[in-house]
Amino acid sequence: MECKRERRKVKRRKRKFTKLLTVCITIGGIYLLWNLASNQIRSLEIPNKIYTYLTSKENRINTYNRGIELNNNSSANTCVYFVAEVLRRNDIDVPIHVANTRQLLEVLEHKGWRKDTDYKNLKPGDIAFTTDENGGSHGEPTHTYVFMEWVGEGSYEYAYICDNQAKDYDNKIYHIRNIKNVGTANGMSKDAFAFFMKPR
Repeated sequence: MECKRERRKVKRRKRKFTKLLTVCITIGGIYLLWNLASNQIRSLEIPNKIYTYLTSKENRINTYNRGIELNNNSSANTCVYFVAEVLRRNDIDVPIHVANTRQLLEVLEHKGWRKDTDYKNLKPGDIAFTTDENGGSHGEPTHTYVFMEWVGEGSYEYAYICDNQAKDYDNKIYHIRNIKNVGTANGMSKDAFAFFMKPR
């Protein structure tokens, strides 16, 4: 009799443990799914916010002027100042001293942003980088800009972007650029896309 009672107690304990384990696994799974969903939502929210911000001409001009101001009142080589200011105005903390693509990439990587080399994955508001001065993708990018949208649906060559190079595009901050290949504008060579950075 004693043995039977002990066996029943052991079985009850096992059932309780199994139920508790099931509850823990369920809660853990729910938390994991919630965390993944939150990260996915966040990874979409930031580019959407940036895109919406740059659809305003006033915002573009103010950000452009601030970039020039930060670059000792010069519009040349102001792409990082422009993009960094766009990020700051959309609640992404970028130190004011960030002045080149290497520094900007370090900041974004430190924040956990990920690199994607497939331009077909670009979404409005993504931060894009060109090749390096040798046309490669492993050196320091020569330029950065904000992708806005493709010119033609299903075509991945030309896109509307925002950057500091208005002087080469009829004084337009929001203009068309060749993404896929090296292009020219106002007699200046424009390097091709290498990758873009996206929040995790």
